[in-house]
Amino acid sequence: MFFRILLFSVTTFFVIRALVRHFRRSVISNLPGPANTSYLAAQRFNIGNFRELIRSPEITDAHLDWSEKYGTAFKIYGEMGVKMLFISDPKAIQYILNTSGYNFPKPLSNRLGFTIMLGPGIVSAEGQLVNKLKEEMDSAAADSNVVDLVPWLSRTTLDIIGAASADYDFEALDGVQNNKLAQVYNNLFADAFYQMSDINIAMPYILSKIPSFFTSMLTRLPLQTISRFRNYLKVATSVAQEVVDKQTQLYLHGKEGSKDLMSLLGTSRKHLMLKPFATVHANLSEDPKTKVGKNEVLAQFTYELHLCITASPNTKFRTFFLAGHETTASSLMWVSYELSRHPEWQKKLREEITRTRSQASERGDTELTIADFDSMSHLQAVMKETLRAYPIVPSILRQAGKDDCIPLSYPVPTANGKMISDIPINKGERVIISLLAYNRLKSIWGEDADEWRPERFLHGNGTHSQVNLGLIANLATFSSGIRGCIGWRFSLLEMQAILIELLENFELSPSPGNVEIIRGSAGVMAPMVKGSTNGRTQLPITLTPL
Repeated sequence: MFFRILLFSVTTFFVIRALVRHFRRSVISNLPGPANTSYLAAQRFNIGNFRELIRSPEITDAHLDWSEKYGTAFKIYGEMGVKMLFISDPKAIQYILNTSGYNFPKPLSNRLGFTIMLGPGIVSAEGQLVNKLKEEMDSAAADSNVVDLVPWLSRTTLDIIGAASADYDFEALDGVQNNKLAQVYNNLFADAFYQMSDINIAMPYILSKIPSFFTSMLTRLPLQTISRFRNYLKVATSVAQEVVDKQTQLYLHGKEGSKDLMSLLGTSRKHLMLKPFATVHANLSEDPKTKVGKNEVLAQFTYELHLCITASPNTKFRTFFLAGHETTASSLMWVSYELSRHPEWQKKLREEITRTRSQASERGDTELTIADFDSMSHLQAVMKETLRAYPIVPSILRQAGKDDCIPLSYPVPTANGKMISDIPINKGERVIISLLAYNRLKSIWGEDADEWRPERFLHGNGTHSQVNLGLIANLATFSSGIRGCIGWRFSLLEMQAILIELLENFELSPSPGNVEIIRGSAGVMAPMVKGSTNGRTQLPITLTPL
């Protein structure tokens, strides 16, 4: 009898809660937006508009087409037809990420997805690594040959972040065939995310709706994304163990090892390495209250070192690694692509580099400093414009932690034609923030917002916005607020240092033939050859040694 009453009570509770949620007024429902294409097409899995968002020929298509048609705040459909708010409005983004950042956490579906994929839990130093890159590319581009920049830049940034994060040489530039980490990173995102199936897209949301003890079972499913990252995690864990073992031995013997890259850049290690080294210290502690086991050390180090490849990381170290590898490599690919199409900007940059090196030599410096980088206005303009035009992570997802009201810079119409200047949002409703669409708003960046034009940043921050947003130049590329990318500064330094080396040694030009590069959708904005069906990240460019 007791269990019948308990069952009836629990069932009644959930039925009432479902009815309340169903009839609870949602302003998002009254906003315009694209139709639920999954429902209209009677697909097996109702993933709403995520099909267009993720599987469009170019990752920019849905973001820009929808924003042009519906404005800066509108409704789209998510998994199982759940209505979501899609925004690129500057005041709304500032409110969600800055003003009320703690009230808009990442949804559980996102956090579960990250866990399934990746587990629980620069100037003078760069010289040696870039010299390796130069030697390899000199051979590949001996007489003005077409070179795919993707593997070179990816392996370079991987080695740099290894040196910067843990005084560790991943040896990725020594040859991908003999390097297990470079192998597992090769085309990782495209393999995992390119043309994802409906079940792959829906899986994180499904997992967020079932008891947690089923999660580990479902991670063994032979699904595209899960399988690729399961293999990645196995290799990453092994490499992380090597790094932890090395650092443990150094601390046991009272040594600090060679200086890491950030130290040579003039940045204190303690601000960037605190978490992983604190984990190593905890493992060495004799205090049972602070000592952690070997497996926990490994899991934590792996988590901090590697769980960073997706959008908007929220811890210092994994953001630092993200800035140093996947997103940085991709940004370098896009700046190389644009410079190959704009020889006049290559010329301006080389002249600026020569002039700055001369000034450094006069004061007795053999290498450029961070201050030198900051003083190079054309270099800064090129980097900022590339970050604006090519946000590697095009959107981020947030969920209202409580009932709230999101202010807007630009009023939007409801279904009945009423204009509203703020959007009430209920606890639990999700918001997609389109960093890509914001970075292309003509009301902020001008009528030429769709063009790559570094001139806009030569004087001021290049915007007409009254809202301060982002971590640099009013760009949303590195997110903003409490969960903004803490590694953005390192990422910029790394990109600038590598770009300078490339431009001093090579002339970049488009590959011959009618090769069109598109912004492929591979979890990140990845360069791909139009018409190619193999889903590989590619950027063929002609390199002519200088």
